[in-house]
Amino acid sequence: MSPSRHPRKKDPRYLEDITYSVATQPVNLDDPFSSSLFMGRFEEGTLMEMLDKVGMIGILHKRGYRKLVVNILRQDDYTSRLYVNFDSQEKETRIIELIVREGLFRPKAVFIPSYDFSQGLSMLLVEWLALQDPRAQFRPDKPRLPGQQYPGIGGLKNMQAFLHDLCKLSGKDAIVDVPEYFHSAAIYSRLYSEIYDRMYAFFSPVDAGIMQAILRDISGTGRTLSEISFAIALNCLLDARTRTPDQWKPSEQIYPVARKLHRYVEDDQYKQIVLKTMDERSFVMDWDRYEQAKAQGLTDEI
Repeated sequence: MSPSRHPRKKDPRYLEDITYSVATQPVNLDDPFSSSLFMGRFEEGTLMEMLDKVGMIGILHKRGYRKLVVNILRQDDYTSRLYVNFDSQEKETRIIELIVREGLFRPKAVFIPSYDFSQGLSMLLVEWLALQDPRAQFRPDKPRLPGQQYPGIGGLKNMQAFLHDLCKLSGKDAIVDVPEYFHSAAIYSRLYSEIYDRMYAFFSPVDAGIMQAILRDISGTGRTLSEISFAIALNCLLDARTRTPDQWKPSEQIYPVARKLHRYVEDDQYKQIVLKTMDERSFVMDWDRYEQAKAQGLTDEI
């Protein structure tokens, strides 16, 4: 059985987090009504209607989860938590866990000088998202991914559509995620293109090029995305030219809602940096090291 996974506060790499100096919807923790509104705006009934609209409730019902228990916690002026359990509020019955943080972000790095984001970007940062089926078991055709405690319950597209609605209704410029593991970055990079004809894009076009180079060089080896992600987490990634250890470092992936950000990730200069980085980087995986680490049970700790 995999160890319990605990959400950790995400640390943006290229965006300066000034969340704690900007509070658009201050919460009075002494007021039960104020502290029970998700993002200071949404009641439980409204959230359930939004989840139903994107098809998430239907997925849970199809899996046999009908007696849903919803809990909202407004942690502070910026952070909100949404828990959806079945039958009770015990942690073992949790199906959906979502933690988001509102804030204004200013870039610490500039990749395309013609885009000025110095005034800040209003963003919804996804601190944690778990969609899990506590009653299910991992299978050979659907193995555990890094960070998972239970198998996924499905509905990631639906949940991202829900986040998109939250973002638009709250007037944000973008949704931001800092994926902890490689498989999450790979999944997110193609996810939104299937929903809105746009995709999560790395704020850094260099990081976008590095991820695409890894997928190009490693995906054709017959290994699953789960194995690739575990191997990268276990520091088995090598520079193909020097055969020295390399690292994949998480950084911000952004789904743009504001037009300016959309233009940024679609700009020819952005795409040229991606392609240039792909040409300059090449990777191989030390699969022997991975198999040794797996035999020692190190994958169970991730």
